[in-house]
Amino acid sequence: MLRAAQEVAARHASLRHTSADASALHGVFAVNKPPGISCAGLLDYFKRNITKGADSMSFSEHFDREQALRAKVDSQNKKPRRRFVPSNIRVGHGGTLDVEAAGVLVFGINNGCKQLGEYLVGGKSYLATGLLGVATESYDAEGNVTHIDPALVPASRILDAIPRFIGDIMQRPPIYSAIKLDGKRLYEYARGGEHPPTEIKSRKVTVGDVKLLYYENHAAGGEKMGRQVMLPADYAKYYATGRYQWQPNADGPLVGQPLLAFANRPAAPRFQLLIDSGGGVYVRSLIHDLGQAVGSAATMVSLVRMSQGPLRLDRDTINPEDLVYMDRVRDAIRHAEAVIHNK
Repeated sequence: MLRAAQEVAARHASLRHTSADASALHGVFAVNKPPGISCAGLLDYFKRNITKGADSMSFSEHFDREQALRAKVDSQNKKPRRRFVPSNIRVGHGGTLDVEAAGVLVFGINNGCKQLGEYLVGGKSYLATGLLGVATESYDAEGNVTHIDPALVPASRILDAIPRFIGDIMQRPPIYSAIKLDGKRLYEYARGGEHPPTEIKSRKVTVGDVKLLYYENHAAGGEKMGRQVMLPADYAKYYATGRYQWQPNADGPLVGQPLLAFANRPAAPRFQLLIDSGGGVYVRSLIHDLGQAVGSAATMVSLVRMSQGPLRLDRDTINPEDLVYMDRVRDAIRHAEAVIHNK
């Protein structure tokens, strides 16, 4: 038994690395960000555990801690504060995804952080699902309902409206966003129940293409169009359980009530879009504005970034559990370099 324990310890020791080893890693790579954790929270897991390998905290435990931290932050309206990690490595990410969004997120380590600016402004593609007939203050399922409409909108009206959202367009960011206004982020005003001191100005953004993949509306005569792209199983489970769990005995949605519990209401009119965009585009705003453009309302209920630059989901991403193994991160950097140079 002692020998077996020694062999296990030896294997673990062979997987451990030092901060000096991590300091020698340079480059960018793509991570498959799950919904329910912030980009900062995922980056924190990477920075804390890159040298630990099999001795690291499990990602599921870290995820639960981040969820608890988020709940505390939301209840107290304060910025999240994580325990400081002394480290001589630099890490960062390019192109923020909302906490509830999933998909490709580009990480940089050490000198690779200098390349991240390219991913802030570069091309991205998204798979987004929207509900028709309801709007929220945040433009997504987390917000309180602000408007309800019968949603008697045929697919043809959405198809006719889509060209207005392709090309260089003016877009107003949602109040729940990280954009700064007078030195304060917009979501801080929103969470504190404050009105921003000045009007949130629309910005010029570029949308390459918008495709309506799927449409289903029982309120409009049961019309159905296209074929829905199924989300990866772990994403689909997240967006259908927990806070998103449909409560069949609940009344609603009602104005002033969070939409979350009704995001999966059976027979709710919904649609799915594939969007190619440049940097700075808020898909939540696009779906909200599309709902208004067709004479109704719309709210985003799921979002998956399918690609960021030339890096694609699954083909070019590693999972959060891989971030603790330096050899896997090194391989991911080499893979990303090959993809970028051969694009």
